[in-house]
Amino acid sequence: MPQGLDNFIGAVGDTIKTAPTFYEDALQPTVQEIGKFVARVPRAINAAFSGLDKWILNREYAIDETKKLLEIKLENVDPEKIVTPEAYVAVPAIQAISYSMDSEELRNLYANLLAKAMNSDTKDQVHPSFVEIIKQMSPIDSRIFKMIMERQANPIIDIVYNKYESDIPIPIESQTVVENVTDIDIESVDTICICLDNLVKQGLISISEKSYTNVTLYDNILKSQFYIIQQQKCPYTPDGFKFSHNKKRIIKTNLGNSFYNTCVIDLL
Repeated sequence: MPQGLDNFIGAVGDTIKTAPTFYEDALQPTVQEIGKFVARVPRAINAAFSGLDKWILNREYAIDETKKLLEIKLENVDPEKIVTPEAYVAVPAIQAISYSMDSEELRNLYANLLAKAMNSDTKDQVHPSFVEIIKQMSPIDSRIFKMIMERQANPIIDIVYNKYESDIPIPIESQTVVENVTDIDIESVDTICICLDNLVKQGLISISEKSYTNVTLYDNILKSQFYIIQQQKCPYTPDGFKFSHNKKRIIKTNLGNSFYNTCVIDLL
C-alpha cells in the first residue's frame, strides 16, 4: 500500500471525531488532488461514509476496518461511481460487521454487500433483507451456501426405513431417520444438515422431493462412509423395516441467486 494511502487509512480513527470539519475542508477547491486513481478510491469511500459516521461513533474500529476492506473491493470502480449507500442498508451492515471481524466468510459477505450498495451501477440490486440474512448465518453456512451455488447439481437424500408387504415394491410404511444428507463433507453430517435447514429457513435454497433422473449423481452420497456405516449398523429393524433412502435435490431460489450475486461475488 502506498505510504500516503497508509497514513490516510491510519488517520481515519482521528478524523471521524471531527468529521464535519474534515469533510468541509476536503471539499474545498484548494485541497491538493493526489492525482492517482488508486488514491482517489479511499477518499471517495471516506466521503461517501460522511453522512453515516455519526451513527457509529462508537464503532471506530469497525468502520476503520470496513473502509480498508472496501478499498480493496472498490479498487477497480471509477471513484465517480462511488456513492453514499442507503442508510437502511449501510448502518445495520456496519453495526453487524463489528461482530464479525474474526470471521473471514461473514466479513466478506458484509463487505461485498456494502461495496455493491456504494456502486451506482449495482446499488439497486441490494435488498435490505440481505443484512438480516447474513446475521442469521454462521461461517459454515456461508461456505456451504457458496458451494451449493457454484455446483450444477446438488443431490441429497433422506435415510429412511421402509416396511414392505409381500412382493409389492412400494412401502406400506416409512420412517425417516436422517433428513437432507449431502455429499458435501467439509463438516460433520449433523452440522451440514443444520446448515441446510438454516439456508432453507432464510429462503436461500429450497428442498425438492423430486430427484435427478441421472441417478449416478447420488453415488458419492451412497458410497460415503456415513451412509455405509448407517446401513451396516442396522440393515433391518426387529419390527420388519428395511434400511433405504429417498433421493431429493436442492433448488436455488430467486432470493438465493440475488444474495449470491450481491454478497458472495466480488465486483469485477
